[in-house]
Parts: sequence; C-alpha cells; structure tokens
Amino acid sequence: MKKIGFLGLLLAGVLLFGCAQRSEVITTPISQTYSDAWKFHAGEGVDSLWMNPGYDDAAWQPVSDLKLLKDQNVALANGFGWYRKTVQLSDSLQAKSLAQGGIVLHLAKFAAVDEVYFNGRLVGKTGHFPPNYTGYNDGARTYFVPDSVLVPAGDNVIAIKFFDGWAAGGFLAADTEKPFTLSSASTKDKLTISIAVADSDYIFLSPEKVDVTVSIENKNTWAVEGNLTVKLTTDTHDSIAEIATPVKIKPNSTYSDHLKAWDTLTFAPGFYRYEVSFASNDTVVYGEKSLVIGVDPEKISSPVDAQADFKTFWDTNLAELAKVAPHYKLTLQPELSKLDYNIYLVEMRSFGNELIRGYYGQPKREGKHPIIVEYMGYGSGAYPPTQTWDGFAYFILSIRGQALNLPYNHYKPNWITYGLDNKTNYYYRGAFLDVIRALDFVSSRPELDADRIGVRGGSQGGALSFVAASLDKRVKAAAPNIPFLSDYRDYFKIAPWPKSDFDTYMDQFYPDGHAKRWENIYTLLSYFDIKNLAQYITCPLIMGFGVQDNVCPPHINFAAYNQVKSEKHWVAGAEYGHSTSAAYYDEVMQFFRDKLNVK
Repeated sequence: MKKIGFLGLLLAGVLLFGCAQRSEVITTPISQTYSDAWKFHAGEGVDSLWMNPGYDDAAWQPVSDLKLLKDQNVALANGFGWYRKTVQLSDSLQAKSLAQGGIVLHLAKFAAVDEVYFNGRLVGKTGHFPPNYTGYNDGARTYFVPDSVLVPAGDNVIAIKFFDGWAAGGFLAADTEKPFTLSSASTKDKLTISIAVADSDYIFLSPEKVDVTVSIENKNTWAVEGNLTVKLTTDTHDSIAEIATPVKIKPNSTYSDHLKAWDTLTFAPGFYRYEVSFASNDTVVYGEKSLVIGVDPEKISSPVDAQADFKTFWDTNLAELAKVAPHYKLTLQPELSKLDYNIYLVEMRSFGNELIRGYYGQPKREGKHPIIVEYMGYGSGAYPPTQTWDGFAYFILSIRGQALNLPYNHYKPNWITYGLDNKTNYYYRGAFLDVIRALDFVSSRPELDADRIGVRGGSQGGALSFVAASLDKRVKAAAPNIPFLSDYRDYFKIAPWPKSDFDTYMDQFYPDGHAKRWENIYTLLSYFDIKNLAQYITCPLIMGFGVQDNVCPPHINFAAYNQVKSEKHWVAGAEYGHSTSAAYYDEVMQFFRDKLNVK
C-alpha cells in the first residue's frame, strides 16, 4: 500500500512538474526595472579584473544611462570604456528565473561594440573589438543569462566593456520608455537564429555555388514547434524565392536547414539578402535575422549615366579653381606635435574663395617624403594625423562646412541637399574642388614629393578619394573604402538614408509634381556621381567594403569600382556594416608602400 502510494505521489509530482513547465512556457514574463545609476571607468582594461564581481569599483565615476557620456564630461580612452552595476533580483523574479532557466538582460540602445558580463561570465557580445573592429552598432541589446550564473538572493554584478569608434559613448539613452530592465526568460529568449555562409568573405565568384545554411538553437528544456520562413530578395528588396517549413526542435538541440530547395536557383551578379524568421504556430515571432551575400560583384551592371557635357563641366570647374589664390596659412599645434610629426592647422582658400582647413602632419626628419591625403566621412569630427613615424607625411582635409569648418557652415539644413536647384549651386561642386585644393597644398610643400601622393578615406571620404584620383593625375595611388555618393537611383532603393533627406527636401519645396522633379534631381546628381568620374582613374586602386553595409551598400561601391580601368582590387568584410577591418587597413598601408616606393 505504501509502495503504491509512493509511486502515485511520484507520478503526480512528474505530472505537476510537466504542467508547471508547460505553464511557464506560455505565461507572460515578469520584469524588474532598475535605476539609471552606473559606475564608469575609461580604458580597455587589458589583463584587468573589471568584469569580476569581487572587484572593488568604489573609485569609479558615477554616471547615468539616461545621458551620453560626453554630456556628463566623461571621456573614453582610445575609444574604450567600462560600465559596472550591482543589482538584486526580486522574490518574484528569483522564482521565475528558476522556473524558466534564467533571465534576460535588456540594455536599451547602446552605441558601441560590447561584451557584457554577468557575475564575471560573458553572457553576450555585439560586434568585434579592434583590431577586428566591425563598426558602429546602435541597437538595443538583449542577452540571455542562464540561471547557473545568477545569485538569486544576493548581489549580481553586471559589467560592460565597450569600444566606440564614433565617440558617442555607451548608452544612447534618454530612452525613458525603455529603461534598463531584467526579466524572466521566455521561450523565444532561448532560441538563437544563425545564418552560415560557406564562403569566408560572403562573396561567391563563378563557378562557385552559393551555399547558405540556416540554424536555430533551442536552449529550452522543452521542445519548440513553429514555422521557419526564409525569404531571398535582391538588395533592392525584390522577392526572388521563399521557403516556409514546419519545424519541431527538441530540447537543448539545434535544427539546421541547408536550403537545398534553392540549389537550382541562378544568381545573377549582385547582392542578395536572406531574411529568416521563426514563429510559433499561433504567429508569435520567436526571432528574426537577415544577412547579405554577394555574387560576382565585378560583373554588376550599373552603366555610366554622365550627361553630354560632364567632362566639360569638370574641366571648367578645375580651371575656375586654378584662378583662386590659395593663400596657405600654417599654424603650429604644439600640443599635438610631441612625437615624430609637427602638426599644423592649415587654412587656405578654395573655389568661391571659401576658407577651408585641415591638419598637416609634417615629419620631423629630413628628406622628400611621400604624402597620404585623407578625406573625412560625412559629418565626421575633426582629428589630427598620426603621431608615430610610419614613412609618410599626412594631410587630413576638412571640406567646406564640415569638421574644422563646421563653426562657419552655411550649407543648411544639410550638405547633401544644399543647392539642388542647379548643378552650379550644389554643395558637392565646391566640396569636390576642395579635394583638389588639398592636392595643390601638398604639392606646394618643398619637403614633400609631389610625385608620390596617395589618397584615402571612408564613406564620404571614400567618395572623395575617387574624386581626387579621377580629376587629378597627381594622385598615384587611391584607397577608398565604403565609398558614398554613387549610383543614386539604385542607392535610394536599397538604403533608407540619404534618400530620407531628399524626401524631406522634396516635401518642403516641391509638394506637387514629384515624378518630374525627381528626374531633374537624378540628372543633377549624375554630375556628382563617383561612378561617372571613376572611368577617368589611371592610378592603382584598392577598395574595402562591408558586405552588411546598409549606409553605403556594396552595390553602390561596385557601381563606381567597376568603372575603374586601371589596376585595382577589393577587400570584403563579411560581417562588417559601415566599416572595414584592421586587416584591410594593414593591406592599404602595404599598398601605399609598394605604389609610392616607400622602403
């Protein structure tokens, strides 16, 4: 009788456990909100114990996650910084975390590459730190923390190491609707979608076959059923194919689909987007992920659409620039000149007698030096050249209205739509000529070798590097990366910006008759499209790009690159967005050494 009672109790316990487990799967998670107070320390923390719960952070600076660090007079160290915070779990969150196998950490929006530690254990990361930096990530962070990491009834320490190459600094907040929270885990929090690409740089070259696998990892202790949907589109979001598959994933296991159903698809040259989602049978979305791959990008067709007077237009502009006396003025910057270079602020007159500025790094040694002229990104803050000798002199130009010239900017409301009424008034007419004036300056310096000029830059700076190499044969080597200002008709179909700025302009000035006016806009932009200029490049060129870039998508990069007739090659960053890798930078420096004859 006792034996039967024991078995009955055991069975009842199992049934109750199963019911409780199922109940936890379908109930709404609970959340706990915390204060905005954190501790901060600048620096990378190499070989530090800054992530450990036992580390004493009493001397760290108090900061808020509701303000940018720069608005709290807090500076990073070489782009690096750390946050720390100690939290406790409420009784209800403790109970839920044990029932659901963990909690979820919600950081709201964060501007950086980051690694997040919970009680000293790495629980999540976004991007990669230098030297393999993968760029700016400004989305909200959500990381699963397993119950094995928690101290349910005690102190829990959260530590965040981050690197911000744009110097915005950590939390982007003031996002009071989404403060920092911890919540009990739900089914979807323990499901991870991944997309694996057989080619290491995500670029498939004929006769190589496109090979992509989609996987879902289930960390739940129960099986999960749902529908896996994979959509294949062009980079302009045109649909090519779609697969919807019912899937049941066992507890603590991974489901993979090699997408063999698409083995017969023919991929024309271009870039393609895989959009993956997994949803429950009652349409609750468990997760989504997208990824871009490329196929034979050097065969992408994006023909030159230059107007008949294109060459005459630029020859005339160059002649007009030559009439403007530059009046170079150099002012030594002693606080920036402590190592191998004297750093000067350079002021000079450009097209329209506009005063523009730049930083010149003059080597503190004898000889006729090769020079790298660097052009800056759209809206980038001013920065001086390198301080450590590497064989080159440097000049970093700020084009009109930007960076060093920002206090005198009159091209409002923004540069890219200023002067769209006529090509002679358009902002980039003068800005492109500023690029040439920078070459005039470095060619005037007796300590520089005007026969060994290289140009480089990223984003807008990448476009300006194309401009320099196209319009001026003094450029002997060009290294643009993630170039901007190209192939506007396709560009505006792929990425949300800068099309959004043009839409605002059209709504303001031309609320009626958009279609006709758009054609006029595209005609004007054709004079400033680097794909139309690139055909005139004769020097060797190396281009870097991020395959996942949705600011200056790789399609528009290749629209210009494919018009270059001279020696050229490209370097792809498979997982990179609007950035390129340290490996690309190293290859660029070797490229300059080779092409500019630097021993």
